[in-house]
Amino acid sequence: MARGWTLVLAGSFSWAFAAEPPVKVVTGIPVDDVRLLDGPFLDAQGRDLDYMLSLDPDRLLSGMRAAAGLKPKGPLYGGWEKNGSGIVGHYLSACAWMSAATGDERIKRRVDYIVDEMAEYQKSRGDGGLYASQWEADDWYARLGRGELRLSNVLPWYVGHKTLAGLRDAWLTGGNTQARDVLIRYADWCATITSKLDEKQWRDMTAKEIGAPNEVFADLHAVTKEPRYLALAEKFTRRPMFDALERGERSAIHGHHANTEIPMFVGYQRTYEATGEERWHRAAVNFWDAVIQDQTFAFGGNSIWEAFIAPKDYEKKLTEPCGPETCNTYNLLKLTRQLQEDKPQGKYLDYIERALFNHILTSIGPAPEKGFAYYTPTRPGHYKRYSTPFDAFWCCVGSGMENHARYGSYLYAEQKDRLLVNLFIPSEVRWREKSVEIRQTTDFPNEGIIRFSIKVSNPTSFTLSIRCPGWADKTKLAMQLNDRSAVPNVGGDGFIDVRRTWNDGDVFKINLPPRLTAESTPGGKYVSFFHGPILLATAMGKEGLQPADFHADGSQPFIQLGREELAVEKVPSLDAGKSDVLSLVGKSPANEIRYPIRTTLGSKELVPFYKIGLERYSVYFPVSR
Repeated sequence: MARGWTLVLAGSFSWAFAAEPPVKVVTGIPVDDVRLLDGPFLDAQGRDLDYMLSLDPDRLLSGMRAAAGLKPKGPLYGGWEKNGSGIVGHYLSACAWMSAATGDERIKRRVDYIVDEMAEYQKSRGDGGLYASQWEADDWYARLGRGELRLSNVLPWYVGHKTLAGLRDAWLTGGNTQARDVLIRYADWCATITSKLDEKQWRDMTAKEIGAPNEVFADLHAVTKEPRYLALAEKFTRRPMFDALERGERSAIHGHHANTEIPMFVGYQRTYEATGEERWHRAAVNFWDAVIQDQTFAFGGNSIWEAFIAPKDYEKKLTEPCGPETCNTYNLLKLTRQLQEDKPQGKYLDYIERALFNHILTSIGPAPEKGFAYYTPTRPGHYKRYSTPFDAFWCCVGSGMENHARYGSYLYAEQKDRLLVNLFIPSEVRWREKSVEIRQTTDFPNEGIIRFSIKVSNPTSFTLSIRCPGWADKTKLAMQLNDRSAVPNVGGDGFIDVRRTWNDGDVFKINLPPRLTAESTPGGKYVSFFHGPILLATAMGKEGLQPADFHADGSQPFIQLGREELAVEKVPSLDAGKSDVLSLVGKSPANEIRYPIRTTLGSKELVPFYKIGLERYSVYFPVSR
């Protein structure tokens, strides 16, 4: 019989649990056992690493060090950092993930240095807290500790969550054991500082944008088994929204700030994983379905002007100049990966693939300027603006630094004696369970051929499971083992299983030919085109724009609105109905993605959206009927 416990929270509400933590169906291969090989993802990761190394940790820590009563070692950066954005938590997470993903000692030293500094700050203040600014330390949190709550749109907990997550990642992903001690002291401080809040204050506080402290507290409980951290995770529940989604009321999210809600549901799913209580998982699944089915645009992003929309307004909102926020996709990818490992379904991997190739990969700017996109407009003929290096520091710069360090975590998973290949990205994976190394090479998406080279010390029996996605042309599936043809057999879970005793030097090759498809918006007024999972776009030049228009600093109006909208008559549309638009598209040359398409403005080209940087683009095309 499962043992249960009851946790009594602030005020009169409590939650009772009588379940055991679930056993994951599949387990992702850790990022430190995966290395990217040449291709667009390695290129993006390299640009991210270069940017991270250009930053001075002492400047990122300046506000936190001053709040600890110590003399800063460098001045604050500009942009949002001037107002205590506390991006150092994101930076610590990014460094931990990048260190694991690359083995780069330079970035590992930064993990260790930042953790050392935070330990010093805790020692200096003596209360276990870590504060992004003097105002947080001496005003907001001081009042909170006395049971006084001051409300605003975004509360200091938002920054606190990033600091908590940074320490967790430094410990569990970056291998820094001191981070565990710093994190536990900080988490215990969180419990103390909130101990005088009543039920109404908790409800009012969690109604604001606070990030998702519940995520990290659930993680801490899962590792330490300490009930006090689970109690904290539950206290940080946004009850009205949680209750509505647990009941399946998808419309409850309409009009709400998207990135206030998404990370909280990451935390609810983690609470399920720590407890086994189905209500948390049920709410997370219902929320995911609502966002994907009603809110998500062609490249995998969601929300317009940072808010979830009513489905009836989808096409109207699509033409706004302010598109989906990158932080939303960052957090939704985290939730999707958790759901996939707990109860695998093809739709989860389909989303991960679409979001990585079509949103995350496009969100880092081209060299040499680089930068990270806050918004990715869906408006036809619009453009992205990327951050300037040292005076922006938006939230999407923080999540952006993490995004390109996390690629390897999505590629492979294990299930007993199966190694599952989730995505087709050039990489090497080390499967410790079987002492196997596999090298995946491919020119995907330019071609559908993927090769797997096996390295083993001794003949080893296992199943190599290759995902067979819905975009593949099933009539042309083919595979070879050591140059001998074999017949693919797609299982009920959407994977092609190759079970055998593998020898060193074996080569398995599979062809998953991408199909050209078109998708229409809910009202049928616009279509988008895909080559397999790759969103296609027309590059539209730089009319009306100057080089400076593609970058922005920390001034909010410049972030939100690329002001130079292109007139509708200059945007290509299609003289066709949504069901026959493919007849307007010609053939792409072999081994590249470049489709000619007939539009009302003449012949244009469809190319991968992720290849378009500093110019206007269209990913949606109006149709005439």
